[in-house]
Amino acid sequence: MSEHTAATASSSEKGSSRMLSKSDFKLARTCDAKLFFRENRFRDNRAGDPYLALLAEGGYMVEALAKAKYPDGVRPGYDPDPRAACARAIEYLQGDDVVLFEATLVVGRKQARADILEKKGNVIRLLEVKSKSFDGAKHASSLASGKAGALCGVKAPFAILKDWVEKVEDVTFQVLLLEKLLPGVVVQPYLVLVDTSKSASIDNIPGLFAIERRTAADGTTRIDTATYIGTPSQLAELDLITEVDISAQVARLRDDVGAVAARFESLLDAPLPSYAAQGQRGAKCARCEFRGEATAAAGTNGFAECWGPLAVPTPHMLELYSVGTAKAPDATPLATWMIGQGKASLLEIPEEGLVNADGKIGPTPQRQRRQIEYTRRNEVFVGPQLRANIEALRAPLHFIDFETSRLALPYHQKMRPYGLVTFQWSCHSVDGPGAVPRHSEWLNNSDLWPNQLFAEALRATLGDEGTVLTWSHFEETTLKQIVDDLSRFGRDEPELAEWIRDVFERRRVDLHEWARSEYYHPGMRGRTSIKVVLDALWKSDEAMRQQFESWTGRHVDAAQDPYASLPPIEINGIAQEVHEGTGAMRAYQEMMYGFKKEDLRARDNWATLLKQYCALDTLSMVLILEHWRRATV
Repeated sequence: MSEHTAATASSSEKGSSRMLSKSDFKLARTCDAKLFFRENRFRDNRAGDPYLALLAEGGYMVEALAKAKYPDGVRPGYDPDPRAACARAIEYLQGDDVVLFEATLVVGRKQARADILEKKGNVIRLLEVKSKSFDGAKHASSLASGKAGALCGVKAPFAILKDWVEKVEDVTFQVLLLEKLLPGVVVQPYLVLVDTSKSASIDNIPGLFAIERRTAADGTTRIDTATYIGTPSQLAELDLITEVDISAQVARLRDDVGAVAARFESLLDAPLPSYAAQGQRGAKCARCEFRGEATAAAGTNGFAECWGPLAVPTPHMLELYSVGTAKAPDATPLATWMIGQGKASLLEIPEEGLVNADGKIGPTPQRQRRQIEYTRRNEVFVGPQLRANIEALRAPLHFIDFETSRLALPYHQKMRPYGLVTFQWSCHSVDGPGAVPRHSEWLNNSDLWPNQLFAEALRATLGDEGTVLTWSHFEETTLKQIVDDLSRFGRDEPELAEWIRDVFERRRVDLHEWARSEYYHPGMRGRTSIKVVLDALWKSDEAMRQQFESWTGRHVDAAQDPYASLPPIEINGIAQEVHEGTGAMRAYQEMMYGFKKEDLRARDNWATLLKQYCALDTLSMVLILEHWRRATV
């Protein structure tokens, strides 16, 4: 149970006041109002986010590895009353030689749960485990040269880098509580980080951890904990994390963290107008996790509570493409200026401010102006270059999509943490306009480093001629990484490496760039992902739907989502689906390393889910290009 869940449960059960957990503090640092929404149980859109769940799974394994390095560690035990749990932890810490896991710390209405506390005499090492990647070799080199390490800038005064401030604040919050609870004790703060300068010396490291899940009252499944289940000898070889002393960084932040935490603590029972939210509204609210549909019930849509009448307009100004870069006529941030004018409709945005810093209308301002104009007209924009772009393509056309994974703890020997695993590709090849596409695919099913086999199989399908089409730069980036990895894994494959370079240097065309520069459909709003573009066209193009049915044999009407139409498959009594990239990563992990990995039927079913999803990604590109071809005749 998370510290916030535990505190909330205690509050509701015993009628006690709300508590400010370290996760509350972290959230409130991004926006005061979010503290109000969390404490008052507004709907949080991140609750079912599959990507966050996957990251959490990796984080639990890293934490289990860190704790396994302290075999004498004990857990004080869970108590629904955080103050009682804290008292138990303090009792343990009266000893001179003790290691505690998940010790609850409570001071006033502030609460934290410490990952690892190691006490020896009068000194406590506080270790906070994070799955964030960190270059230990770079850090050591920086310290050796008299600088402040990889968490700080390279020039005096060696400020803490933006990416690390949140992590250091987390530890500082805990240090302040522990010092209050145990006056006179010296607290030494550490971050325990995944070290990308190290490499795995054994295979299948994720298989050395058991992920324990629990089902909540609403039927959702959440990770409860992870446990190291490997042998002591395997543990000795798992040198993939590094303990980093951050005493200097904590000393810099302690006064600020203490003051801000006190302010948040004082707001726990306050009404929303008491928060500073009104002054914090702006473009960042487009990504607010408490933003719901305009029709959402009262008490569930934090965005509506915060923005009031300005949350209502449709289309909303926050739907503007790259709204965070947009400027008002006076060169101030557009969203802030619009709020000051009492406006929030996309159609009320003044276009004269949508320019580059030099006053010219560059690609992004042009895209923004086009979105406003064609949304207002409710018409489709087809750029003057789109037809020429299509005619320049060289047949055969190969539409490709990759599925990859990067785990904090690597799959294979010689891999570094967060190393790339390319486990699947799909390709639809087309000989000419309107031709029926031919499908090819590859999915790894062996517990070996797959990247070379991935590239070799792709080469056999793509050959040396024809245009290779992608949606984004992801495939190019992946191919470049494979070239680097071939050398790292000692694979002397100059011909394969040269073929890969030829694909991304000479043959590749990015359809996503065309969607941004040469096309706009009002249904796309400010987004250009392949799923958004397909969905917008799907609803308005009957010819596309007929083509899809002809090629796949599946009928999906205009009101449906082609991705949602992918049939689920029952695996071990549970209906499983793969509709997006994170789902594909999880499916691959279950197929290769899950607790049913020896079940051939289950493996085949996971493989089917992966194949049908990846195939739809490449077929979607064919459908979109066909639509553009018809639109430019």
